[in-house]
Amino acid sequence: MNKFITVKNEVKTYGSGTNSVTANKDINFEINPGELTIILGASGAGKSTLLNVLGGMDSITTGSINVNGVELGNLDGKGLTTYRRKQVGFVFQFYNLIQNLTTVENVELASEIVDNPMDALEALKSVGLESRANNFPAQLSGGEQQRVAIARALAKNPDILLADEPTGALDYKTGKKILQLFQDFTRKYKKNVIIVTHNSLLKPMADHVIEMADGEIKSDTFNSNPVPVENLEW
Repeated sequence: MNKFITVKNEVKTYGSGTNSVTANKDINFEINPGELTIILGASGAGKSTLLNVLGGMDSITTGSINVNGVELGNLDGKGLTTYRRKQVGFVFQFYNLIQNLTTVENVELASEIVDNPMDALEALKSVGLESRANNFPAQLSGGEQQRVAIARALAKNPDILLADEPTGALDYKTGKKILQLFQDFTRKYKKNVIIVTHNSLLKPMADHVIEMADGEIKSDTFNSNPVPVENLEW
């Protein structure tokens, strides 16, 4: 089977000389197509740095990252912008919605920049918010705003969906709904989702778990029978 992501000897260093900090140290792993992967680690483990280089928001210092045939280390700034725009959907802990646009207009913004988008209303329907299409973000709860942010990412019809602590600002019940959306997206569309989290109790929901500490990978394991999110407790 061709690997969807191959990371070889990836190093990311910030600064130079005595002030340099190496956030990722010789990272190696492979991800299969259609996997839900969790990158797990405490604050400062290097997991968000890894997510940023996988998403083309930051360039690697040395090594190789290949995502679906694209060698990220070979891309210049313009190439990384095109990669982010066309192949990656991002979901962050904070929703980054534009306050003076309606829900559906926020989603349409993302679908306008790619070649093969999902219909904006269809994306909202997939997260259960079609009835709030004409509401503004201020009229939505935190969980609803996060679902709009996910719909916006889905509307790009991306090859890969990257989520950085996506439930960090949400209560338990709402957080479970959000995680269910990611699991459903992977199963329904056979697309790759990578979730960065510090919550080790989420591990059973993933197909693939990469655990990090001190900028290095400490374990790289697979779940042959991932647990449905509805059965998770934390």
